[in-house]
Amino acid sequence: MLRVLHEFHDLPDPGPLREETAVLRRAPGCASAELYASLDGSAFHVLTMLWETEEAYDAFWRRALAGDYPVLTDLVTGAYADTSVTTEFYRREIFALRNGVWEPERLGESHRAIRWPAVGAVRVVIQHAVQATPAMYERIGAEVAETRREEGCLVYHWCEDVDLPGHLLLVELWADQVIYDRHWALRGATAAFRGDTLRIPARPQRGPETREFYRRQRFRHLYERWLPADSYAYATTVSWPAG
Repeated sequence: MLRVLHEFHDLPDPGPLREETAVLRRAPGCASAELYASLDGSAFHVLTMLWETEEAYDAFWRRALAGDYPVLTDLVTGAYADTSVTTEFYRREIFALRNGVWEPERLGESHRAIRWPAVGAVRVVIQHAVQATPAMYERIGAEVAETRREEGCLVYHWCEDVDLPGHLLLVELWADQVIYDRHWALRGATAAFRGDTLRIPARPQRGPETREFYRRQRFRHLYERWLPADSYAYATTVSWPAG
């Protein structure tokens, strides 16, 4: 599957995008599309999508450029996008926690003979549903404030689905793997001090429950196609396999 993230760092009126997201969910090949608003009261929003295949997304984007999804298209390709929107694409990879280590769920991943070097910023995407209570929201607010104080924490937002209370999205961005390792070790070491998170699991009404980790890959829209924001990260003379 293809994971798509659009972060809107200052979206004062999410209404039009919320309505269009409902239409987007019915697009052929769209496995999930949800719009989330940050619980910190800011105008930060995230539209996260899952597409069954890259070809399904390509067909969707051709329709978008033809005018089928004007709100989203204008937000992510217009002048607003240059300063207030971050777009990222990933080949979806789901992780599980095993013996305190986050590892891909793929069979045999924990027994690899080669452990490749870890480089680049770490993007974390977690979606799940919980019982919505005032105490839970208060605890999340305290966690956000504390986490954002950590060295190398670039983005840390607990967000809630604009349609479904208790359906949460956690988006994190850490400067590098070493920084994230220190964060996770610190979080684990102080779990007893922090106490219960008060996030009691609930059955989601819509969307996946997932934990995903990526090396951050930012994209920009140029000449009606998405290209890596770092011009050194793509080639035009060789069509390399997608890994």
